[in-house]
Amino acid sequence: MTGTPHICLNGELLDGRDERCPTHRLLHTNYIYAAVNTAGHRPLYPEKQLACAAASYGKLYGKPPRLDADRIGQDIAALLDADRMPRLGNVAYVHLLPPDGADREAEPDILVTAGPSTIYRGYELISIRPKAVLTNYEIPFCGHRTAVSLAASRYMQGFAERAGCHIALHCNRAGQLVSCGDYPVFLARDGVLLTPPTETFPACTERELMWRACVLAGIPVAERPLSASEIPGADEVMVFNHTGLQSVLSLGSCYFYNLLALRLERVLRTVTEEGLR
Repeated sequence: MTGTPHICLNGELLDGRDERCPTHRLLHTNYIYAAVNTAGHRPLYPEKQLACAAASYGKLYGKPPRLDADRIGQDIAALLDADRMPRLGNVAYVHLLPPDGADREAEPDILVTAGPSTIYRGYELISIRPKAVLTNYEIPFCGHRTAVSLAASRYMQGFAERAGCHIALHCNRAGQLVSCGDYPVFLARDGVLLTPPTETFPACTERELMWRACVLAGIPVAERPLSASEIPGADEVMVFNHTGLQSVLSLGSCYFYNLLALRLERVLRTVTEEGLR
């Protein structure tokens, strides 16, 4: 990676020190974001990711933006090339920055930044099985990927690490399992994967990809409300995030299997290949 990272603002590649970089808006604006996984600098499922971001933006700001998935995908590749990022897995963040003022008709500025690199090519089963903690909190517009949800997710991630764990499972004040940060969570019981319904955690690309993987692996999956008290009785606990599938090792003194996760591992390559642009 070069010493000075780049950004892409409305299709223009800029040096990260450029005075046009909207740093203050990242710090103070409640933007909408998408986290786009890549393989070989090629974005995975950009249309799906941007459609979810556009739907959230329309919900919160009154008008869905017009997003060109082809152009933004090219911006992501150009940004990763400019920063000389590894050609395995990288995550790129697409931020939709609402305009200053109250003009509901104005289009958001589109800011693309490079996130972390991974050792994986596209979506794979993460090799290290994480220990989890259970956290109880509420955020506004739960399930929409906003600056607030991202900050809460990172804060809870830090909380988990301070507790000697790796990830934080999110339950709400009603005691229902919601997610793992901004990503869907799944419990396995008697060979069936269960996930909270869209009323609890709205649809997202990763949930759809997990559904697709389950179809390919022949694993039934269903939605229903899940109480946090059900977690200790689960056979497996899984999270599908922007990198792939995490099979949770433990929550407190409760340990989980990873048998269905190993079945899903065999089809994740197909899920990746189907999403390459």
